[in-house]
Amino acid sequence: MYRAAAAVAALVLTGYVVTLAPTVTFWDAGEFIAAAYTLGIPHPPGTPLFVLIAHAWGLLLPIGEFAYRTNLLSAVLSASAAGLFFLVVHESLRGWAAGLDEPTGRLLRVGGAAAAAILGAFTFTNWQNSNETEVYGVATFTIAAMSWLVNLWRRQRDTERGPRLLLLVVFLAGISIGNHLLALLAGPAIVGFLAVTLRREPAADPIRRRQEWGQVAVVAGVWALLVGTGLGSTTLTAVGALCFVAAAVYAATGGAGVFAMVSLAIAAVGFTPYLYLYIRSGQNPMINEAAPATFDALLAVIRRAQYPPRTPLDDPTVPHGPENPGRTIGLLWLQLKNYFQYFDWQWARSLELPLRSLATVAFAALGLRGLLTQRRSDRANWWLLLLLFLVTGLGLVIYMNFRPGFSLGFERYPRGEDHEVRERDYFFVVSFVIWGLWAGIGLATLARDLSARAAAARRLAPAVLGLALLPVALNFGSASRRHGPDARLAADFAYDLLNSAPPYGVLFTYGDNDTFPLWWAQEVAGIRRDVTVVCLALANTDWYMRQLRDNPTRPVEVAELPAIWRDSVPPRPEAPLHGMSDSAIASALNGYYVSEPQSVRLGPLTRELSPGTVLYPNDIMSLSVVQQNLGRRPIVWAVTAGRGFAGLGDYVVQKGLGFHLRIALPDTTDPSLDLKRLASAPLDIPTTETLVY
Repeated sequence: MYRAAAAVAALVLTGYVVTLAPTVTFWDAGEFIAAAYTLGIPHPPGTPLFVLIAHAWGLLLPIGEFAYRTNLLSAVLSASAAGLFFLVVHESLRGWAAGLDEPTGRLLRVGGAAAAAILGAFTFTNWQNSNETEVYGVATFTIAAMSWLVNLWRRQRDTERGPRLLLLVVFLAGISIGNHLLALLAGPAIVGFLAVTLRREPAADPIRRRQEWGQVAVVAGVWALLVGTGLGSTTLTAVGALCFVAAAVYAATGGAGVFAMVSLAIAAVGFTPYLYLYIRSGQNPMINEAAPATFDALLAVIRRAQYPPRTPLDDPTVPHGPENPGRTIGLLWLQLKNYFQYFDWQWARSLELPLRSLATVAFAALGLRGLLTQRRSDRANWWLLLLLFLVTGLGLVIYMNFRPGFSLGFERYPRGEDHEVRERDYFFVVSFVIWGLWAGIGLATLARDLSARAAAARRLAPAVLGLALLPVALNFGSASRRHGPDARLAADFAYDLLNSAPPYGVLFTYGDNDTFPLWWAQEVAGIRRDVTVVCLALANTDWYMRQLRDNPTRPVEVAELPAIWRDSVPPRPEAPLHGMSDSAIASALNGYYVSEPQSVRLGPLTRELSPGTVLYPNDIMSLSVVQQNLGRRPIVWAVTAGRGFAGLGDYVVQKGLGFHLRIALPDTTDPSLDLKRLASAPLDIPTTETLVY
């Protein structure tokens, strides 16, 4: 059985490696790679467990560049999860092939479990997640491991290993908080499995029976406590603590009091990776998001205080508060429609509609058949997968309360800012994997029914199971991060954007996709560390403003500069990037409303502020940076961030992938300038051709 599971995991890993991203990708991957390499602190909640695992993995694995190694970590963990889910399904199919001869029954059981694991592994979203550096591989592996551990507990609950297996589940639940809260969503499923097992297979000894129920109550109580702690909610933590105390008292009356205390201690040990954030932040790493060097700051990271609040009752397109009109049935329907859109992507993403819908209907029907089959064959595991599916699917739709997706609902919400900045299918990845498991069981059921009819039909059984490979072919083109012109796009973009800045340039970026690849390039690949990157999205926070001021400018490597910049390397700047004091930064967080005309001196230039102008924190910080550096350091806006140009758009010229701020108006008679640009900034054609092409 374990050999078969290892073989399935190896097969899945082979598929992942074929499509694995060769280097950094867009979105959070660049941030995670850079944080893992430098032992930095990524965005809240900080994911300390992932950073530590990825750092150790990247150091110990001598294969390819560091980004490829951490990408491979995701693939290995997701493939291992497939092997564990194989074991869970194999356990579910025990006794399912009754009536067939033993070799055929064994073949169908192993083949059905393999089909289920493969279908779950190669759902589009899970496959795509497994090809890049992300936290979801660790989360999926943790859920799969806990699912298999409770199955082992069911086998060995009458031995001394039974309680130890439950303690291991508690430890995984506790430590998973340091990676992603997704793994905690397995709590209802795990507790449901344990409870159903005890109800359907009660221990003969009443003392033993009471003790086992006490242990299950403790697991549930610890889980409630971990949820409150993981969310950083004082109220939920208090409720969780009460649940645990009640469970511990109940367990103690049944002879499981020691189990309760050990469970609490083990869960607490699992939570300790968060100490890494507190300790490492105090050492001021280059990537130090939210700067959790104090207890209050650490608690703010755990609570995700950096992000605007949103409750499941809010209209997510309107800021939280008294003016929020509340969530409507129409909006909930649109969110459910969005989920079903993502579900439609899982089986044949490379196909266009309506062909893709045919595949979706087929695999939806197979999943329903598998769900019903598992309900008859293994009620406890059926509850395990059903609760996992509901909580990580529809449950997350209700709880997360996302804005309409990036490709849906524009007829009702035409403004781009009312939509998510990217598709959020990755949040629901576990629910897609679970449906894939059911679809595999559905295929196995069809193969079993064929085998039971006649010897001639029995020969078709392997072909039926082989249909599990269909999504591999139909998702390959869309899920692959290795094939196609965009395989190295993020890395090339980062290289070209950084080199578009002159030595010791100040480079303004907009958000995740034009910032995180630059962090990878500077911190991991060592490209243009002399450039100071200023992310305008992060510049709305006080901790980032302080870091921009306090972090020193790093020396330029002249030999690595593009030839166009090598002849004009200025001395390394010693002055801070801006001169805002801590009190000025605190004041800037409130923004500034211009009530009457004002002139702001920005180096040798002047910006006029008209009445009614609203300056947000990042506007104030940008003005301070320009004021401090114009005429002293090159100032550049990335092409992705070129909008207001601090009100000095007339003085901007595009060179490469950056808009360069000058202290004199461009010469409109210069034949090297293309004046007809969409960004309303002249393009320096020779320089751009040198830097980019």
